[in-house]
Amino acid sequence: MRAFLRRHWGGLVVILLLAGSIAYLLHRHEGELDREALIAYGMSLPPWLIIAAFLVLPLVGFPVSVLLVLLGLRFGIGWGMFIVTIGMLFHHLVVYGIARSWLREKMTRRIATFGYSIPPIRESHRLWFTTIFASVHGPPYAAKLYLLALTDLPFRYYCGIGLPIYVGFSLIPVGAGTAVMDLNALTLSAIVLGGVALLILARWLQRRYAPTKAPDGGAGDDGM
Repeated sequence: MRAFLRRHWGGLVVILLLAGSIAYLLHRHEGELDREALIAYGMSLPPWLIIAAFLVLPLVGFPVSVLLVLLGLRFGIGWGMFIVTIGMLFHHLVVYGIARSWLREKMTRRIATFGYSIPPIRESHRLWFTTIFASVHGPPYAAKLYLLALTDLPFRYYCGIGLPIYVGFSLIPVGAGTAVMDLNALTLSAIVLGGVALLILARWLQRRYAPTKAPDGGAGDDGM
């Protein structure tokens, strides 16, 4: 623990300062913050602060969709998607590192208190499982990152499959943020077509990589 703190004290200080600033702003504007107010307030923030928030806040469970729209508003779809790609790569690196650190045991014990466990993923299932898990909407972005990282999945699957999927689905909210500023038919059409294409791709991936069942109705083998 001491070695970890000595090595990463600079980054921890930055995170603590950013978290403190955000906590102050939330306290100052308590009762006024809904999604629309957050977006309006975000438009008045410096661009560097929005980038810093996107790097840090999703790691602690903040809704990533709000930040994606802000990135589209402030940077447009080109630079916005570039920042999203770099930021989500950072998220994958940090979460995977946490899941392989001394915190892993505490996190798995915490999950066990709710009656759940992290089962192993068989090598033959890694591709389809990671694809479907990242594509399915519902669970929060942070929850999916941490849960998948706590499995025995190698990093090449965790990041190599998950990252492109998360970035691809980010195109819709980032494009929506850009459209708010542009409000032109080309941007709106691109968002609609992109959304349809992503839904079709997710459906195809689900059918393509869904596991086959054994004749008796159970799974073909043990594990996930």
